[in-house]
Amino acid sequence: MNIIEGIVDGFILTVGITPPRPEQRRFAIAFIAAALFGTVAGVVALALAAVHGLAR
Repeated sequence: MNIIEGIVDGFILTVGITPPRPEQRRFAIAFIAAALFGTVAGVVALALAAVHGLAR
């Protein structure tokens, strides 16, 4: 198991999402990982924009 699968599995267990069937696992990992990392990237971008705006 790689680190991304571990993060996604932890998210699935923590949030209580029904684990995907084996044939859907690969798609579910890609989808959930993209959503998680996209959210983190968005929050970081907003924080950087706020810091940049305050520094002006």
